Amino acid sequence: MMKKGTGFWILLIIALVITSFSSCKSCNKGSDTKTTTADSTTAPVVPHVQNSINLPHADSSLAPVFAKVMDDVFEASRKKDYAKLASYLIYRGPDMKRFGYDVFSTRNAYERNVVRITGEVFNKWNSNCETKDYARIFTLQQPDGRDMDVLEVIFVSKKGVDRRFFGFLPLKKDEYKIVDVTSNLQ
Repeated sequence: MMKKGTGFWILLIIALVITSFSSCKSCNKGSDTKTTTADSTTAPVVPHVQNSINLPHADSSLAPVFAKVMDDVFEASRKKDYAKLASYLIYRGPDMKRFGYDVFSTRNAYERNVVRITGEVFNKWNSNCETKDYARIFTLQQPDGRDMDVLEVIFVSKKGVDRRFFGFLPLKKDEYKIVDVTSNLQ
């Protein structure tokens, strides 16, 4: 009876050791690493993105376009030019006819407040950073079938690194506006 009890515990310990080795993240690191080198707007879309570095790339020619938009947005936020800032933000409010297909207006009190608060947040991110890097662009499929191009912006400060993702949609041909901002892609 003593041997059976000891044998059970030895088998249990062996099973735990084997299980811990197979679930060790550093042990499986090599098999999960994949690189994507080609930039293409026809790259496959990942349905559930979880902050992966293997996201499909978007058209790299959009980088200077998005950089210019972001520079203008941060400058408008710094100057508190909310009319200009509103012209870069796609409307997301109660009017379903305009939702996602128009920009904010500063004539309406609700919209003016949304733009003001957004500008204050953008200014806070930008003013606390020493440098900002427009890191990469990738494409995500939207529920309505449109492709949203996303620009990753990295804000580097003395306190650390802050990463945000700015989603862009074209309202008119080659006229991109910010539709969404998030700190993670889950």
